[in-house]
Amino acid sequence: MKKSYLQLSLYCFLVALAFSAKAQMGFGKLEEIEEVQKSPLIVMIEEPREKVLKKLKKHPRKGDVEDYKADLRIYNENIKTAVEKFWPYNKEGIQYKTYDEIKAMKKARVKGHAVLLCQSSKASTDGPGNVYANGLAWDKNIQEDFDDRRDAMFTSMTVNIIEDFEKGAVYVLPLFDVFPTRASLVFGIKSIKAYFDRRVSMKKDKVKGRDLMKLQEEEMKKRVQLLPSKTLLLREEWLEDKLTAAKFKEYYPYPFKICDKDFMDEVIMNSDAAYAYGVEMPVIISQSNRDIIIYMQYVFDAADAEPMAIVKPSTGSLMALSIINKAGSRNFTTKTAQKIVAQIKGKEGD
Repeated sequence: MKKSYLQLSLYCFLVALAFSAKAQMGFGKLEEIEEVQKSPLIVMIEEPREKVLKKLKKHPRKGDVEDYKADLRIYNENIKTAVEKFWPYNKEGIQYKTYDEIKAMKKARVKGHAVLLCQSSKASTDGPGNVYANGLAWDKNIQEDFDDRRDAMFTSMTVNIIEDFEKGAVYVLPLFDVFPTRASLVFGIKSIKAYFDRRVSMKKDKVKGRDLMKLQEEEMKKRVQLLPSKTLLLREEWLEDKLTAAKFKEYYPYPFKICDKDFMDEVIMNSDAAYAYGVEMPVIISQSNRDIIIYMQYVFDAADAEPMAIVKPSTGSLMALSIINKAGSRNFTTKTAQKIVAQIKGKEGD
C-alpha cells in the first residue's frame, strides 16, 4: 500500500509538472534572482579535462583526443553565440572563464557577478544528490551520446551568484542533450528567463503557485491547438528503432520533419515560429533518500520555447520506480504520436 501511495503521489506530481516544463530545480530566493538579473555575467567555458583525456586514451571507442578538443571548441563557440543573442539581462562586460579561473575568482572573494554554466551528472544510487562528471560528458557519436541516458547521465544548465559557485544555485534546469547543442543551450537560457519572470510575477501580482499552474494548464491547451499549423521537428536519433517517417505519419497527420541536430539548431537559433520541436526531457525529482529521473516527451514552440504538449510516462512505467531510479520512454514512438494528437483534439492523451 505504501508503494502504491508513492507512485500515485509521483503521478500527481507529473500532472502538475506538465504545465510547468521549466520548473525543475528553482532554489533561489527572489532577491537572488534579482541579483542575477542585474549583475554582470560570467559564462563558464570548457577546456580539456585531464580525467577525460586519460579515459579517451584508454577507451578510444568513444573518440580520440583531438575530436574531444574540437567539440569543446565548438561548444564554447555555441554557448557564446547563445548567450550574446538570448541572455535577457545585463550584457555589459560578459566574461568567458574556465572552471579554474572562476574558482580562483571566488577564492579571491570577487563579488557582484552571476555565473552561468553547464555540468553533466547522474543521479546517485546510494542516496540523494548527483554524481558529477568531470566537466561535460562527451561521446563523438551523437547516437551514443543519446544512449548515455541508459546510465541516467544528463547535463544541466545552472545559474548562480559567484559567491555560491559550486555550493548552491539560483536555478538548475536539465537540458535535452547530454553534450549540449546550440538548440539545448538556447532552450536553457529561454527557460531561465521564463522561470525568473514567473517568480517575479507571482510576488508582484500575489499569485499562488497552484493558481499559476492552472493558468499554465490553460495556456498549454490553447497552444496545442496551434500545433497542426506548425511543422513538428523530431531528431532522427530520438525515434524508436525502425520507426520511419511514413509510419509516424500514419499516427500524426499534421506537418512534421525528421531532421538532424544541425537543422534543429538552426530553427531554434532563429526562433522560427513556423516550427515546433519535440525533445526527450529528463525530469529530476529529489527525494529524501535518493533522486530519480523520469524521461518525458515535450513539444515546445520554436518561437519562445514554451510547452505545447507533453507525453507523461505510463502508470506501469512509474511503478518501476520502487525498484530502479529511472522511468519513462527515451524515444518517440507511434504511441507518442497518438497521445500528442489526442491532446490536439482536446483529450487527455495519457
